[in-house]
Amino acid sequence: MLETAYVLIRLERNTPAEVARQVRRVSGVAEAAVTMGEVDVLGIVHEDSTKSIAAIKRELEAIEGVGSVSVCVVVRP
Repeated sequence: MLETAYVLIRLERNTPAEVARQVRRVSGVAEAAVTMGEVDVLGIVHEDSTKSIAAIKRELEAIEGVGSVSVCVVVRP
């Protein structure tokens, strides 16, 4: 079963639209959208394991302008 996570990205610089475009290029990211509020970009990740999600987080943190990345793994009871 695929694991799903919501990725909350806050920026230090760069435009949210440009970062969202770069986030969409990361393997495992199904969707990325610019948001208005506490976070600048929201991503949805689908992967085979939560270990893979951790690797995606590191890749997102390396995008220029990204200040912080928080991951919320979806738990289906």
